[in-house]
Amino acid sequence: HLVVGTGIPSHGKSNFTEFMVLNYVLENDIKASFFSPEHQPLELHYSTFVQKVIGKNYFFEIEGTERVSKIELMQFHNWANQKLYLTSPDAGEFATWEWLFEKFKEQIYSFGINIFVIDAWNKVEHTGNRSERENISKTLSRLTQFAQQNNVLIIVVAHPTKMKRIEGGLYEQPTLYDVSGSADFRNQTHD
Repeated sequence: HLVVGTGIPSHGKSNFTEFMVLNYVLENDIKASFFSPEHQPLELHYSTFVQKVIGKNYFFEIEGTERVSKIELMQFHNWANQKLYLTSPDAGEFATWEWLFEKFKEQIYSFGINIFVIDAWNKVEHTGNRSERENISKTLSRLTQFAQQNNVLIIVVAHPTKMKRIEGGLYEQPTLYDVSGSADFRNQTHD
């Protein structure tokens, strides 16, 4: 199953996706892998997972709610070491779709991953001499095929094109037809 999500920039696409996936993993016997190059360093990104799962701030007390305790942190690490995987290329390297598909295959067979999150689409390089639209179409087709063949869920966070302002200075809510590059983000995805 291939799901693509978009939304107004800096309005919580990543947080919503992470919260949804982490809750799904908590409530089911499944595992998830996150490829999130916009959220570096990985250790800091990992702390946001702690906050979403435990429900307390990682760094300090807020409005009478204690920060995450050492015991809670240890319990989270024990759980996360079995359920969550962070995917990142080596330092100085850029991720290509070929590299990412190989990592996904490796994680399915080595760890039994059920959900893959790609946040964000534009952080993976296309190779070859195809147009942007051809690259998008081919990659979405490959992602769909990969998800179906391996019975996994792939969630892609994709940025919209330049947003249109409406009355009151607000932005029009983007749809998958508004994702930068191609209407195929709507036409080829399941949800």
